[in-house]
Amino acid sequence: MSFLELSDVHIWIRILLTVGVFVGFAFAARTVYWLMRYVATGKGNLRVDELPERIKGIITKVLGQARVIAEPAGMVHLFIFWGFLILQLETLEYIIGGIFWGFHWSTFIGNTVYNGLLFLQDIFGFLVLAAVIIAGIRRFVVRPKHSLPSFDAALILVLIGGLMISKFVAHGMHIAFVDPEYLPWDAAWTPFTLMTAEFMRGLGASPDSEGLFWIFHASYWIHIAIVVFFANYIPFGKHLHLIGAIPNIFFRKLEPKGAVYPLDMEDMSVESYGAGTVEDLHWKQLLDTYACTECGRCEHYCPAYNTGKALNPMMIIENIKGHLREKGAAVVREDNPEAAEEYPPLAGGIISKEELWACTTCGACVANCPVFIEHVDTIIDMRRYLALMEADFSAEVGRTFRNMENNSNPWGLSSSYRADWAEGLDIPLLSELSEPPEYLFFVGCAGSFDDRQKKVTQAFAKILEAADVPTAILGPEEGCTGDPARRIGNEYLYWMLASQNIETLNNYGVTKIVTTCPHCFHTIGKEYPQLGGHYEVVHHTELLNNLLLEGRIQLKPGATKHITYHDSCYIGRWDDSYQNPRDVLQSVPGVVMQEMELNKKQSFCCGAGGGRMWMEETRGKRVNIERTDQALATEPDAVAVNCPFCLTMFDDGLNHRGAVDVELLDLAEIIADSLVEESDSDDENEAAAAE
Repeated sequence: MSFLELSDVHIWIRILLTVGVFVGFAFAARTVYWLMRYVATGKGNLRVDELPERIKGIITKVLGQARVIAEPAGMVHLFIFWGFLILQLETLEYIIGGIFWGFHWSTFIGNTVYNGLLFLQDIFGFLVLAAVIIAGIRRFVVRPKHSLPSFDAALILVLIGGLMISKFVAHGMHIAFVDPEYLPWDAAWTPFTLMTAEFMRGLGASPDSEGLFWIFHASYWIHIAIVVFFANYIPFGKHLHLIGAIPNIFFRKLEPKGAVYPLDMEDMSVESYGAGTVEDLHWKQLLDTYACTECGRCEHYCPAYNTGKALNPMMIIENIKGHLREKGAAVVREDNPEAAEEYPPLAGGIISKEELWACTTCGACVANCPVFIEHVDTIIDMRRYLALMEADFSAEVGRTFRNMENNSNPWGLSSSYRADWAEGLDIPLLSELSEPPEYLFFVGCAGSFDDRQKKVTQAFAKILEAADVPTAILGPEEGCTGDPARRIGNEYLYWMLASQNIETLNNYGVTKIVTTCPHCFHTIGKEYPQLGGHYEVVHHTELLNNLLLEGRIQLKPGATKHITYHDSCYIGRWDDSYQNPRDVLQSVPGVVMQEMELNKKQSFCCGAGGGRMWMEETRGKRVNIERTDQALATEPDAVAVNCPFCLTMFDDGLNHRGAVDVELLDLAEIIADSLVEESDSDDENEAAAAE
């Protein structure tokens, strides 16, 4: 039988296979439809604002794979991804050609363009096959800590490899069977396929080889069958992200980085706050679960997971996904609302309380997720349900809430003591001035009440005075920003504290604020606008760097000191401010700055964020001890921080490790100790005159 002839049996087989393809894709579409219906049960409106930025995200984060290639294995994924895109036209050609024998894109785009397309498909087909082999070795032989060797992963790699092999066999046998004058392309443009063809010719491939004739056609249909199987398998495995990732990136959160979703605490019609059930989550948070690639980056950088806590951010997303699908099938698909009552709650049920309270809200999971999953917002929403609806929190957290409610600070000290640190310093209260100065120095609770942090506050005030920066403080009128309450889940208490501060600031006409606390910086600058408080907020590391660059403060020579710097989460990951503190530190004469292995975006949390400052760690290694060990591994003379929480946690960690010879300093203290004061200048002038 000639290669170009089709028998009646072959025609009937082609018809049956064609029907199978349509039925297969119809089943896949039906599955995806119901998955999207489950997502639609979530709260919130469709995000279609800032379209240029969203489109830019698709170009850089999807097509450019920006976050994916930031990791060692990212380039492998990049080749597989682009290979899939480029090979889709080829797969579509196979499917159409399976129905209409002899179909080729060359009919529409011409042989020259078609040759170029085949060249790309050939090259990327080989690259994808090579990438699959590398990925298999990495996942199942090298086995990095956060890479799970699952059956699902193995099957996907086998399927992708099968697609590439069947592609090369089908095209290679096409070349081997058909005389060149009958080919709609130049075989020289497909080097890897041509190699396959030569191999086939060595097996005796010719137009008269009936057995190879059937193998040739089978390779095409095997390729198509794998595609159809893939389409139906994707919604049930880890590669569901092929469906969920692109819309998840497009609809990603564009609000100020790290700003928590607000709740309307004045809406009296609301019966429940937080995420007690899966339907209480935002629809984007539900879409997150479909976007998860199970790459393990979130758990790889999570401080709670890496110190033996119950929290695994990836498994939180996966468990929500499983619960959504199960509950959605029973409630939405079966149109049976009563069935919802048969399922356990989300917060404290599907996701345990121990998991939720372990989170430090450091943002390592969010910053390193290639598909923009909002782990922290989801965890905080479940905490809100526990805190506001169940009052289910520890005794120490309850005490912290009472202290904040009664005295507007977690320590429960009287506000009348807030300005005691400033005694003897030339820094006025805002109430004493007729108009606000250039900056309001928002001191924060730790800077006002914690004895160790007071030294940082005084050092920064000394620098402001030396640089002649007009500044004032609120003193007793300043209250807690509400950051701990909000991140623990008590949105109502946050709303009370924030509203009071905003009223005070607005009454004074404050426009610019500087603070030494990253949590105050973040909350006032990024979350107060949700309640009508709009201010320009500067962290002291930025202002210090600006003062140094402008020459408004001068530093004197000092002895050589090796200082290891720690990135705080709310200035680092949540604000992308990595260079200011480093520039400040490197500007100090005698200082040799050192980096820990985990720094900048991958920096390890001190363990105090998310309200953990006021909770006990009862499981695994203490987070602050782990970070302290990472700092001590650099053998420093001192550790530098820029956050009162970090200062407290490192102080505890260094004492725990008995590192009495290692200093612990805030950047403000380092600069203040190195300031050239008037007495120093006078001495230098006298020495110069004597010479």
